[in-house]
Amino acid sequence: MPLKLLKLVFKIGGLFAMSPARIEKNGLVFPSKAYSLLWIILLSAGISVTAVYRTTSYKTLSTIGLMLQASTDVILFILNISTILVTVTKKYEWNKFIDVLKILRNGSEDMNVFWFTPFLATNVVFVIIMIYETYLVIQIIGPDFFNLYAIEYFQLYAQFIVYSMIYSCLNMILDSIQNISKAINSLKPNRLNSFLLKQIKSDFRALSQCVEIFNNIFGWLILLLIGFTFFELLRSVQVMIMGTRNTTVATVIIRSMFIIWLMVSFQIASNKILLRSLRSGRLTVFSSVIQLSKKL
Repeated sequence: MPLKLLKLVFKIGGLFAMSPARIEKNGLVFPSKAYSLLWIILLSAGISVTAVYRTTSYKTLSTIGLMLQASTDVILFILNISTILVTVTKKYEWNKFIDVLKILRNGSEDMNVFWFTPFLATNVVFVIIMIYETYLVIQIIGPDFFNLYAIEYFQLYAQFIVYSMIYSCLNMILDSIQNISKAINSLKPNRLNSFLLKQIKSDFRALSQCVEIFNNIFGWLILLLIGFTFFELLRSVQVMIMGTRNTTVATVIIRSMFIIWLMVSFQIASNKILLRSLRSGRLTVFSSVIQLSKKL
């Protein structure tokens, strides 16, 4: 996974103050605190206005439906605000994380000319789903759709940026694990491997530090993503099963598409990486390192 993909995600996320703006030789460039504060104010104002417009629709919901809707809205808002705050408050961790990744990659870069394909493809799918949903919902509620859901669309795309950052970072960590595993497998028995052993030990320590920093940066955000996905899935299933006076075949199609999107987005990083690791046998690197450490 090339570092160029993370740079691309940063360029877009930086526009919304939800990630570092770009990677330079002397470190990361972050959005200013004033710019980040501006986005927090805009998000808060947008959510407040939307809540006023949604008051009428909230009154038509059942108790369970209202609880699920309110929980989803609150968690999504907290997630996006938290993403901005993490970017502002964890500059040192971000710089350290990128520095360690560069060390582990040893200046190497994937030569695949289609490195941007995963990000481009998921962006296209997201836009198609949102356009289709907009078209169908406008047929039901008319122009009020924009007052009710415009800010939510922005928040969902911001959530998508978080998913993309997690995906890119985890794949680069996986690449580092695979490189260490290859180095261990290249060791020749009954031969002096002092230099290579020291390099492997150094890389593994750097990898451990990299994982720790990743958890520090994304731990709280991942917890919020889990919470949002949980309540949004429940809300979608509740709408599809119980229905409302506006429930149509189109509504069911929209909710089904959104459920699929949520499930794929949430699992693409963890499952993809785990499956790749299992298929290639890279999970054995940890037991190999334990044995290796005894020799050092």
